[in-house]
Order: sequence, then structure tokens, then C-alpha cells
Amino acid sequence: MHEHGEHPLSTRAERDWGLYAAHRARLTDAIVEASRLTAAAAAKRPATLCVLGAGSCNDIDLERLAEAFAEIHLVDIDGTALARAVARQPEAVRPRLRRHAVDLSGLPARRLGRWKRVVPSGADVESAAAAALDAILTKLGGPYDVVASTCVLTQMAFALREALGERHPALETARFGLMRTHLSTLVGLTAPGGVALFASDAVSSTTYALEEPPPGQTMTDVLHAVVSSGRGYFAANPEIVAGLMAEVGTPELLDPWLWTGPLDRTYLVYALRLRLPIDAEG
Repeated sequence: MHEHGEHPLSTRAERDWGLYAAHRARLTDAIVEASRLTAAAAAKRPATLCVLGAGSCNDIDLERLAEAFAEIHLVDIDGTALARAVARQPEAVRPRLRRHAVDLSGLPARRLGRWKRVVPSGADVESAAAAALDAILTKLGGPYDVVASTCVLTQMAFALREALGERHPALETARFGLMRTHLSTLVGLTAPGGVALFASDAVSSTTYALEEPPPGQTMTDVLHAVVSSGRGYFAANPEIVAGLMAEVGTPELLDPWLWTGPLDRTYLVYALRLRLPIDAEG
């Protein structure tokens, strides 16, 4: 535990925190801006935030977010990482933070082990996804004025691929079910008049040469080129994600950005912002 408002970090944690700086600034800006678009802001009442995939909170600046939100709910499968992230925050920030150790994939290892041995039907996957969504929404309560998914969907998709195997017959079906579960969680936790923000890495420099666009082009053009090349992450395909989000509204693509993280790997990150109507159902 860290006492007297100290927030010491290990050498590795300090390095990771530094590597995430540019990405953290952009993502935090997007969340703060989302708070200004909510019904809560219009009514001048305290807003609430739920962060899906918060982990070690290197992606977000909790001190800045605490200035915009009365409560911040941090959700991740790694409860230890959440506890450490909260412990290193200033004493004035900690009371606003709530931790939720929840598996957002809704796919426990036992189920994936069973699916690896016996290929599930499409109905099996659909039923599991529906049950997972109900369980996640029940655990996390809400609704919240802003809900932000912070580059966690691709991590869950990689874990799914590793568990089932690259050539598993049901991988594509299961992956799409995971996408639908996560995006339904994102929207389902968002209050009417609130904002759902989906942020994701679209590709890394290991599979696509990433650099600042030439004059006359934008990062959005780069994102479209990645999608057209077929080398982006399937689970983070912005066209598919936007299509699923469009079932409840029209998502807005924010300006994508590049950031270089661990292993000197560069990522292309984008965010889709969806404002829910006041009369939206949870």
C-alpha cells in the first residue's frame, strides 16, 4: 500500500507510463470531450464514467478525469492491476474511483476448452454471448453518463485466438460473438443522453508500415488504407464496429492517431463516439 499520498512506481511502471504519454493524452481528451456532450453536462449535474479495460490505467489520466467526473468505475479482468493503479493516485482522487474485477469477454477458460474439443454451433455461440452480456451488465450496474472501451477488444480477441487456435472452425463465429458482446456491453451501460466511446488499436507496425501521412492526406486516410489492405485487426475493423454501433445510433469517427509503445512497436488507434438519445433504452 502507498501511504501519505505517495505514488511510487517501479522502474518498469515509470517506463510504461512514459511510453503511453501521447496515447494517454489523446484518449483522455476524447473522454473529457465526451463528458461535455452528455445530458448530465446539459443539466449541470455530476457525471459518471465507466472505463472498460482499464487495467493499469496507463491509457488514461485519472487525475484529469477526476476533474470531469464525480465517479469513475474502472473495469478489468486483472483486479491486481486495478488495485495498483488506484493506489498510485493522489489521495484526493482515490475516493472517486471504483474497481470492478470482471472478465469482459464472458468466455471463461472452461468454456473455451470445451469449444476447442467440440466445435460449437452458431446457436451455441449466440447463446453464450447473450448469457455473458446479461451477466456483465448485472455485475457492472450503471447506467453511466460516459462509457469508454479503451483498446481492450483486440486484447480479448487475441486471447480467444490463442485459446481456440488460429485454424479452429468456430474462431470467426466466436470472435464476432465477442465483438457483439463487447459493443452491446458498451452501449448497454451507457445512460440515455450519454456517450459511448469505443477506442481501439487498428493495426501495429509489425504487420503494416505506419508513419505520418504525406501532405494532403490525414490519419483517417491511413486508417482507410489499413482496412483496405486487409492487414488490420479483424476485431477492430472500424467498418464492422461502426456497423454494429449503428444499430442504436450513428457513431462519429474521431481523428485517429499513432503512438509508439513497448517493444518499439507503433500502433494506429482510432475512436468512435456514439451519443445516445435521451429516450434510449439501456
